[in-house]
Formats: sequence, structure tokens, C-alpha cells
Amino acid sequence: MSPSPAAFKYDVVVVGGAGHVGLPLAIAFASRGLKVCIYDINEKSVATILGGDLPFREVGAQEVLRKVLDDASLSVSTEEEVIGQAEHVVVVIGTPVDEHLNPDPHAVPKALHDGHHHLRTGQLVILRSTVYPGVTKRVEKMLADEGVRVDVAFCPERIAEGKAMEELFSLPQIVSARTPEVRARAGALFRHLTDSIVELEPEEAELAKLFTERGITSDD
Repeated sequence: MSPSPAAFKYDVVVVGGAGHVGLPLAIAFASRGLKVCIYDINEKSVATILGGDLPFREVGAQEVLRKVLDDASLSVSTEEEVIGQAEHVVVVIGTPVDEHLNPDPHAVPKALHDGHHHLRTGQLVILRSTVYPGVTKRVEKMLADEGVRVDVAFCPERIAEGKAMEELFSLPQIVSARTPEVRARAGALFRHLTDSIVELEPEEAELAKLFTERGITSDD
């Protein structure tokens, strides 16, 4: 389903991208030569980023941010329409958790449902937020029911705050999707950052991420 790159203004749009997870990722992709747009509804954070400053401390990111803004590799917007202008739509919205650290299973599907009318045939939607097992499948079904013909992958973030500009390039990236073709497509995007790609089924990746969030290891 992969479209011609000429069909899109950007290579990547990072939805909810002004925060600790999305901003370093957007900067990293832009630093590797991709055309990237951050979409976020937080006008204050967007203004701060457009001014060349970080809304929070992230080692090694300030200088790179200013460089990718200056060379127009990175754009920042509060306009929802930019979701439809990129081949890859990376969703990094914050996911509320309950007292047992279970992420809200409705948060990511709801956000995508609210913005699904901006999605275009041939896009790759990459879920990067912490999600409850089964959410990737729910998103796939919801978008299919809405008649939106996009690929869906789950590629969880695994970085520590403040160390993103190191760990995005050094840690293995989990890539999961329902088919080998979509896994390959998502893997090709993240290989701009690292050659260490771990391919899993979506449910395996969701459980791996959830266990990491709770500090659970295979030895527990």
C-alpha cells in the first residue's frame, strides 16, 4: 500500500510531538535527512520549539533542534490538517494510567478516531504510545470500519527522559505489525536511526512494552 513519496509534503508527522517522547524523535528523524512535522495542540510548547528552544531538558537536543529548524527539515504546527500530509504518522500522545499502571485502552483509539478524517490512503500509522494489549488490533479495526485504508504498526518507545538523543540511535527498536510487509515498511523508517530492529507481532510488542513500564522482567 506504500504510496509514492512525491504524494506527501513530509516524510513523518509526529502527533503529540511537543513532549518528552515525540520531540526528540522528531529532531532525530530530521537530523537524518527526513522532512518532519510536529503536530501538537499545546500552543505554548509549539511556540517555544519554533523559537529554537526546548520546553524541557534533553541532553544534546538544543543544538540539533536549531539546526533542523534552520535547514527546514523540521516544521511545527497546531493545525490538524498536517496529519494528512506525511507518509508516516507517528502517534505519541500521552496515555493515562490507572492506580495499577494499566494504560487507558481507549485513549489512543479515541485520538485516532477524532482525527481519522485527515488520514489518507497509503499512509503508515505508527503507534508509539504505551498501550494496553489489544489496542493495535482495535485501532486497525476502527480505521477499517471507517473506510480508512492505511497500514498500522506498533513501535514502542523505550528511551529514558534526558537520554533520548543517545538512546534513539543506540537501543534496539521494536517494530511490530500484522504482516511482514508492514513490519518491513516500519523497519525501513526506524533504520534511519538504528540498524538494530527487533520484529514482533503486535500483541508481543504491547506486552513487552507494558512489562517494561511496570519494571517486570522475564526473571520476575
